[in-house]
Amino acid sequence: MPTLSSYFSEEDDPRGGNAPRHKFCDLMTISLLCALSGGETAVDMEHFGQMKEEFLREFLDLPHGIPCHDAYSRLFRLMKPTSLQAFFDKFRSDFAAAHAEHPAIAIDGKEMRRSFDRAASQSNLNVVTAFAHGARLSLGVTQSAKGGGEILALRELIEMLDIRGITITADALHCQRETCDLIVQEGGDYCMQLKGNQGDMQADVRAFVADQNIEYIDEYISVEGDHGRVEERSYRVYDVPNYLVDTHQWPHLGAFVHVVSRRTAGDTTKQSERVYLLSKCFTAQAAATLIRGHWEIENSLHWSLDVVMNDDHHRARKDNAPANFAALRRIALGIIKTNTAKGSNRVKFKKAGWSNDFLRTLIAGL
Repeated sequence: MPTLSSYFSEEDDPRGGNAPRHKFCDLMTISLLCALSGGETAVDMEHFGQMKEEFLREFLDLPHGIPCHDAYSRLFRLMKPTSLQAFFDKFRSDFAAAHAEHPAIAIDGKEMRRSFDRAASQSNLNVVTAFAHGARLSLGVTQSAKGGGEILALRELIEMLDIRGITITADALHCQRETCDLIVQEGGDYCMQLKGNQGDMQADVRAFVADQNIEYIDEYISVEGDHGRVEERSYRVYDVPNYLVDTHQWPHLGAFVHVVSRRTAGDTTKQSERVYLLSKCFTAQAAATLIRGHWEIENSLHWSLDVVMNDDHHRARKDNAPANFAALRRIALGIIKTNTAKGSNRVKFKKAGWSNDFLRTLIAGL
């Protein structure tokens, strides 16, 4: 059974004075095992430790017994969220090995709806997460910067990650010149949706792709049917004309992708169009994979956090506690998702709480 000491360094322990009665590694190990077993709060961690004390003593010293909930609460309030980065580094390594050909990372924010504190005039915390396409792993997390919101938080996260050779996807909020320039400077590429926040450029690009005499570089068409609906999507990749480069000065712009979606249900057909900016010219099929893959962060990560882990209902509000508990939940969910045993994520969380043997298998690879 691993001690996880290589992940939880005592150097990251923020406690001072007489507070370090319990070892930092012990507290963090119990916290993670509790999260893997479905625990959500500092009180859950205390009760988990009490119920699993015999199991925990197989690999933890626990010189002063099982920590109380105040010990976890104080630690998570004081600890810098970057102290959990060692786990995200592990997931990044696994992601790079599994997706060496066309690695991509989706970055998006999620508001924690119960993290507000009216007494302190504190609004809900917005956590920005980097999520690996295909591998469905969280690779890093940060909270929205004060005064800068999600846009600056995404840039901070990009600087934290090693994105060399990786394509970053994000929603239209992050289609900003500074963000795209930073991604390329850090060695990555970008795929960004162009919408109303870049109104003049959006109008010019739409007029360009609407010209029937303009030749596209490549095209890919996908057709999907389910629940009585048929969805057809056309992806066309266009080269960037010189007049748009001169007019808008968009950094490192390599190509456009024009997406036309047609959804038919019965006798009703609806059509929508979107435009994406690429820092390099991908094939139409590769561009389609990037665009569709971005929504895994909503469908796989955010949905699982809300439905399986009650992310929106957590009431940690003080200091760094909201961000640290949010990061812990994402680490636990990432470990659950990488487990190949049969069963849903919800079942695996329950099995970890019921079976010490299954809990051992979850962290054996760490």
